[in-house]
Amino acid sequence: MGALILSVVFVACNSKGYQNLTAKFNGHFYANLRLDEVNQALNDAYQYNYNDILKIYPDIDSGVVKSNKAKLDDAFKKASQLVDWHSASDYVDDGYLIVGKVRHLRGQFQEAVQTLQYVNQTSEDDNAKHAALVTLMRTYMDMGEMDRAEQVANYLESAELTTENLSDFRLTMAYFHQRQNNLQGIAQNLNEVSDIIKNKDERSRSKFILGQIYQKLGFNQEAYDFYKASLAGTPPYELTFYAKLNMQQVDDIGNAGDIEKIRKYYQTLLKDGKNLEYKGKIYYEMGEFENKQSNYDLALENYLLSVAVENPEPRQQGLSFLRAGQLYFEQYEKFELAKLYYDSTVAVLPQDELGFDGIKKRQGILTEFVTQINVIQKNDSLLSLSEMNPVSLDAYLDNYLIAQEKKEKAAAKEAKKTQANAGVDKVDKSAPNISSDNAGTWYFYNSPALDQGQQEFERTWGNRPLEDNWRRSQKERVQTEDDPSTTANTDLIAEAPVGQLIEPEGRDAEKQKLLATVPQSAEDKERLHLEMQEAYFRLGDVYQYGLEKLDKAINAYQTLVDRYVKSEFRPQALFALYVIFKDSDANRAEGYKSQIIADYPETLMAKVLINPNYVREKELRNQQLQLIYSNAYAQFEAGNYRQAELTLSNALNTIEDVDFLPNAELLSAIMKAKTENLFSYEKALNEFVAKYPEGELHDYARNLLETVNPAKTKIIRRDDFEYSEDFEQLHVVSFLFSKDQINADSLESSIKVFNSFLHGDKNLTLGSLDFEEEGNQILLFINSFGTKELAMSYFQSLEQAAKKFNSTKGKEFDHFVISRDNFQMLYQSKKVEEYKTFYKRFYK
Repeated sequence: MGALILSVVFVACNSKGYQNLTAKFNGHFYANLRLDEVNQALNDAYQYNYNDILKIYPDIDSGVVKSNKAKLDDAFKKASQLVDWHSASDYVDDGYLIVGKVRHLRGQFQEAVQTLQYVNQTSEDDNAKHAALVTLMRTYMDMGEMDRAEQVANYLESAELTTENLSDFRLTMAYFHQRQNNLQGIAQNLNEVSDIIKNKDERSRSKFILGQIYQKLGFNQEAYDFYKASLAGTPPYELTFYAKLNMQQVDDIGNAGDIEKIRKYYQTLLKDGKNLEYKGKIYYEMGEFENKQSNYDLALENYLLSVAVENPEPRQQGLSFLRAGQLYFEQYEKFELAKLYYDSTVAVLPQDELGFDGIKKRQGILTEFVTQINVIQKNDSLLSLSEMNPVSLDAYLDNYLIAQEKKEKAAAKEAKKTQANAGVDKVDKSAPNISSDNAGTWYFYNSPALDQGQQEFERTWGNRPLEDNWRRSQKERVQTEDDPSTTANTDLIAEAPVGQLIEPEGRDAEKQKLLATVPQSAEDKERLHLEMQEAYFRLGDVYQYGLEKLDKAINAYQTLVDRYVKSEFRPQALFALYVIFKDSDANRAEGYKSQIIADYPETLMAKVLINPNYVREKELRNQQLQLIYSNAYAQFEAGNYRQAELTLSNALNTIEDVDFLPNAELLSAIMKAKTENLFSYEKALNEFVAKYPEGELHDYARNLLETVNPAKTKIIRRDDFEYSEDFEQLHVVSFLFSKDQINADSLESSIKVFNSFLHGDKNLTLGSLDFEEEGNQILLFINSFGTKELAMSYFQSLEQAAKKFNSTKGKEFDHFVISRDNFQMLYQSKKVEEYKTFYKRFYK
């Protein structure tokens, strides 16, 4: 009987009904519960950015996953036990699905893919297969394999899904489109399932996202309806707060009464204690509302109240700084202040904020703008101060330091007042308080104090144009003949009574620091002017290309053109003005064009203006020279030195104005080591180095020159050397004469004419060297001849002709044939008489 009972119990425990019961409540339920708890933890920890379209799913935070390791391990364990212990139940596929989801959360993507694919391939339950494929699709996306995710999506699109699987699939599809920044794709998928999503918080978030998308697309009524729908079912307070706030943004404003109603609503939000952590956002939205109504001053005030709240949220504070910067940039066009707010934006705004790269780019533009403005204002002020006589300058600095002391006292008093009023929302419209490191420094060197310093400058000196000798030009306009320094003294110290100029302790030292910055020497003043020239040009570029303010760009360029007629930046400024006016004012553009061509004919700009095809034609010449260079180099490497030299020299004589020219000229110089002599080679390298004073080719030529001196010492090893009797080598014909007797250029010209008429087929070339250190004697040579006999034949012909040259007729000179080795010995030793004796013996 007992055995029968045990047998019945055993059969019952292995029945499918029993396995389904235990699998569902012992394994599946608790594993799912732990998984839901981890997903909720991820959702709670994630900081949703309500200033942008909310994410469909929160990012998987490895820190949260790690802190919930025990729960994930428990879910994995129970799901695995379900599979192992209840293999006959209907929940095996669900167990594998949970294992796949756990692996996905752990970041074990490859294992997750294998598990989910196993379910899809082996399950007989379509619903389980579809659920696995939805999770597989999200896993692929988190792996960055969007193509595979899309393949899975295409299959599921045609599948018949349960309500739960359809909801999960459409949410995952919305996630897919969100990763591709496809707002319409997100909206289309959420619209299909926003009413059937099981989780009420996810349902509210999906409707909120639809509201954000429709608001962004400009459909305000639809956006309002979705925001309102997201409030159903008591969603989290944060979403409720932002939904109500956004409803105000899209609500239709019919009249002034509506505007006041919305303003009162915002004030009500500010007074609600539950909104303390959202005050920054409320002020920001108040700013957005006023901005939309074109009430820019009120908008700015609210943006600045937003950044000043206690414990600001970095993203919100960054966006408020950004809006203030945009107002100063776009509406007020106060670029110095805009730059400070953009600096603050970049400092606090998370870099994942949409459009951050563009914000950073504009900050760079504004930084460049302020840099150039600072240079111009500082240098112009210092140059103006340098014109004052010592007494006037000393008085001005006293006044300046007294004014600074008063400002510091006032600032300290204001700081105490601010501390006393802590907790009261107040706003400083001038600039963000970035740093106090520069407190007490002269404002010309203090960028954050620039705006205040400029106001003080204008208060004391007036709103004067940036021009040389502005104090003197002001007096000249009223036709006075006062001394400039005296006039400056009157202008600059008029604001403070002399009786206040008391020297407190320490002021002398400060004054000396300031005096040290005022230029005294002509060199220092010239340096400041050079800095200003570049600054005006850079400022014009910033206005034209960065800030897109053509009128201000024209003013900066024109100031440079008019004020600094010898500036290296003047041709570029003229060309910039030509480009600006080319389409809008043809006559004015033609004037700038004419100036460039007349004053700077050798510049690329002038050449392009004369010939619009200049750059293309130059490139063709460049390619032609490169081809010739390659051929000449190949001949040189093959030992055909003379032919290589002729090939290259012909190109150098006919092709000009090309970028490859230095390469060809250097090769031509190197060839002289083979076609002429060591000293011609040395001379050619020295000329190349002088012509091209920097660059890789210059350095290479310098290295070659360093090898010349050791080679020269080997030519003559002892004083009692003898000229070489080796005549089986190249020869040249030489003229040695005094510059006092013969004009070298005239003689060279006569020989070239002679060669062209009688020896044009020989492709002869001429060279010359200074024979003495003083350079009074010239050694001119015609090269080269393959044999002694050919050289003598040419020499006899030239000797007769030289008697009739105007340059040599009746003049004293030596001329002879000489081998290449003996030429180098002669040039090195300067033993002319010895060679004459040698020449008579072996050549005559």
